[in-house]
Amino acid sequence: MKDKADPLSFATARPRGCSGSCYLDRVPLLLVLLWQAPLSFTLKNDVAVGQKPAIELHAIDRVTEIRIELVSNDGQHVTLSHPGLAAGQRATLAIGGVPPGKHHFTGTLSLTIVGHGPWSYDLDFDTLVRAAMEVRYDWEHLDLTGHVLRFQLSRPARSAELKVLGEDGGELGGGSASFHGEPPGTWLALPWTQQPRKVMTMKLHAVASDGVSADVDLYPWSVTIEHEDVNFETDSAVVRPTEASKLDRSLQKIEQVVRDAQRFIKVKLWVAGHTDTVGTKDHNRKLSLDRARAIADYFRRKGLKIPISYEGFGEDLLKVRTPDETDEPRNRRADYVVGAASAPPPIRGDWKDLK
Repeated sequence: MKDKADPLSFATARPRGCSGSCYLDRVPLLLVLLWQAPLSFTLKNDVAVGQKPAIELHAIDRVTEIRIELVSNDGQHVTLSHPGLAAGQRATLAIGGVPPGKHHFTGTLSLTIVGHGPWSYDLDFDTLVRAAMEVRYDWEHLDLTGHVLRFQLSRPARSAELKVLGEDGGELGGGSASFHGEPPGTWLALPWTQQPRKVMTMKLHAVASDGVSADVDLYPWSVTIEHEDVNFETDSAVVRPTEASKLDRSLQKIEQVVRDAQRFIKVKLWVAGHTDTVGTKDHNRKLSLDRARAIADYFRRKGLKIPISYEGFGEDLLKVRTPDETDEPRNRRADYVVGAASAPPPIRGDWKDLK
């Protein structure tokens, strides 16, 4: 937020050398500061959460014993002080402990003008601490084919801009949209145009009606590794030595994808296990989980250093639909997916991180 004087601020001031009868009642701030005041100040009174409202002082004369006493409309007492400023010097005094929301402060700025004596100034101003804005989205509301992103804001919406980057880090395209104060939680549509290449990163800049903004990076990019599936013995999750070469070839492909992608984003490997319909569902889920972990362990032992997560889906996601108790080799498989480390997993599930 830019520092600015509150245009609604008025004050009562005592110019130097005047007695109590010289007070000016409800004089606009700017006029008071131009009339032989020993200093001027700017209110930084509109800030985002995490920042503090502040008063920036600019000394015109040499002043000492600067003290600001404030009381808020909810009874908060604030005391700010500074030992002194030479002519031309500046100082910023932050008002701490102000919660989100709008607050009204009254009080007094007092000081001593070197060579002239005491001077004071009555303060009367508002502050606004704007709560942070949240941006919510999920992959179900991202249409990569139709080039439309839908997202939600926690504040009424004003506008949004989107930049779309490719696998080489270069900009593929983008889009923008204007809104009309749609309430928080509304799904907002942001279309974009791009070159016909695969998207790796989407940079979203969203602005609320009150000017609060937020920046979010989305990573819809992932690569499914084509591979030859490991054959396990019946009811076993042990990788046999005769099957190790299959995993070695898969690992080479994974490492190539990782090398290319890590120049631009942090990546992660997901290993998903699946079974056919022979056996109970609970048994197959446990068996597929153990086999996925065995494959993940193998990749780690072979030196793959990126984060790895694994999950077993049993017979829930059949590649080939079959009746129960059907021995179908194509359903006994695993998926290897490399994607952005901060992105959701490729399939919803109770994923475990490999330690």
